[in-house]
Amino acid sequence: MLQCPHCLTQVPRGAHVCTGCAAELHYGIPEKLLAVGLIAATIAGLYVGNGMNGGAVVGTIAGFMVFGGIYACLQKVFKDRVVFKRNYRTTD
Repeated sequence: MLQCPHCLTQVPRGAHVCTGCAAELHYGIPEKLLAVGLIAATIAGLYVGNGMNGGAVVGTIAGFMVFGGIYACLQKVFKDRVVFKRNYRTTD
């Protein structure tokens, strides 16, 4: 069980919404960090591909391998990450 930091309601692990305040739960790797990993893998693939004959295929394979390694590391680091996101409405 998780405790919502906004309303202190007990929420079961795996839920997508808090039953007390409707905060969204996000698990795992942050999407922005995953995008950075994809960009790094693409740059590595281009770098390797430019340095070899038949570079497109070799670069693509290298890029996939780099991204696979980055993804595996990020999954290990962020395996227990849970973020509660709530939109607060303000009245004017």
